[in-house]
Amino acid sequence: MRGLRQFRALLSVQLKAALSVGTGIGRRSRKKTFSGISVMAVMAGLCAYLSGLYSFLFASALAPAGQLAVLFLIMPVLAVVLGTFFTLFAAQGVVFGGRDNDLVLALPVSPFVLMLARSAALYLENLLTTAFILLPAGGVFLWYGGEGGAGLALRLLAGTAVLAVLPTVLALAGGFVLAWLTSRLRSRSGLTMVCYGLFFALIFAMAFRLNALIADLVEHAAGLRQGFAGWGIPFLLMQDWVCGGAWSGLLGLIGIAALPFLGAVWGFGGRYKAIVTGLTARGARSDYKLERVSAGSVRRALLAKEAGRFFHSPMYLFNAGIGLIFLVAAGVASVVFRARLAGTISLLAAAGVELPLTPLLTGMVCLMLGTAAITSSSISLEGKYLWILKEAPVPVGWIFGAKVLFQLLLALPCGAVCLAGTGFALALPPAELLLAFGVCAAFAGAAAVLGLLVNLCFPKLDASNDAVVVKQSAASFIGSFGGMLLAVALGGLWYLLRGPAGSAGALALCGGVCALLALIALWLLGTVGKRKFLAL
Repeated sequence: MRGLRQFRALLSVQLKAALSVGTGIGRRSRKKTFSGISVMAVMAGLCAYLSGLYSFLFASALAPAGQLAVLFLIMPVLAVVLGTFFTLFAAQGVVFGGRDNDLVLALPVSPFVLMLARSAALYLENLLTTAFILLPAGGVFLWYGGEGGAGLALRLLAGTAVLAVLPTVLALAGGFVLAWLTSRLRSRSGLTMVCYGLFFALIFAMAFRLNALIADLVEHAAGLRQGFAGWGIPFLLMQDWVCGGAWSGLLGLIGIAALPFLGAVWGFGGRYKAIVTGLTARGARSDYKLERVSAGSVRRALLAKEAGRFFHSPMYLFNAGIGLIFLVAAGVASVVFRARLAGTISLLAAAGVELPLTPLLTGMVCLMLGTAAITSSSISLEGKYLWILKEAPVPVGWIFGAKVLFQLLLALPCGAVCLAGTGFALALPPAELLLAFGVCAAFAGAAAVLGLLVNLCFPKLDASNDAVVVKQSAASFIGSFGGMLLAVALGGLWYLLRGPAGSAGALALCGGVCALLALIALWLLGTVGKRKFLAL
């Protein structure tokens, strides 16, 4: 009974930390609670949107061939792959490398109970992802005439609850391997960056081959089950249970997923203290050398600190900088596939579709720049060392300026690469490209300053790891999606002004609005933002 109460308390702490939900009473607690629920709701909505989009694409191709059941082979694979990737680094950082391990392991709590609570929190995160991928797929299945009705919905719910255990087991195993490897590498972030890079390379490859994938799927749908033999047994069992109601499918899925989960928790829990201590231990170095200490400017040191924090944290780099990576990739891809891109534009023009290329390109670049929520996490990532920055003999304005300038030094070159590469591929006039760059620069400045303001209003200095700050905090959520909404609003403003002011004039006015917004945000940062920073 005591162990059950400890498990519930630890699980509650893990979930509240992951969702940025505060305890206690008062206005601050309500704000944290709202932010945690809003982040969870939006992430669930995004999963449901992506699932619905791809489910409709696959179902529209499979239904005419009478192979609609193949949908429950494809979408479970997607749910497990995404769930494993999104929780792999959480398992590494929270289960095996949490910053609060020294405190938690000193509590009178069984290591097995602690391991079970952290693994259960990981499972609930996977359950959310799996549910909002598979349930929309079930709705699409019924929409296209699939049989089952309410019975299928109940079977899908039960199967989802069991299938979510599979990415949890994979994340625990992979997280342990990553933690073990990084504990023995001199550059602890190197392996994580390689994993992230491989994943995003896979995304690019899949995006380029999406149309061919759908065509091949229809052609070979009938024999797809044979391709799942061996490695894909869990997904075959899932399909048998959901579509056919075979209890052997559900029981087999439980045996493949749930039993290894309990075994992993039992195995890790029995030696949890020794495992965590061994992973966090570091040997003393004996290669220290006396060298001349060089002096530099304070502003350069602050900027170097921001760069070091960003490039040495793969979680921070790839989550806050993914939009910038896409910009560079898009610019290079536009040059490489110049002929194909020009051919597509020519076909659209022949069909009577005239696209406003420069405003459209500017809007897409601004949309990606809006996702670069670097300043939205920079204050929170200072964590318990924020007092060092506050006590340093440095004006607050210099601290703010370094954080904003660092984001601009990353955003502007990436935006310029995309504009130059795509503009060259589309043969856009240089004057229009310069105007587009000016608008994007004004937008990037406004996004950087507003992101820092948001982080000062919604700081999270008690996060157990970087993942909580850059993926699950209210500031990073508002910074990313707020920047995207700002880009969409500017697109609407251009649409309204393009008639009276012309396309170029409307684009210039949008740039002026961004510049004005940046100036207002700078004034607020120097007044309200400074007071909030000193009060932290």
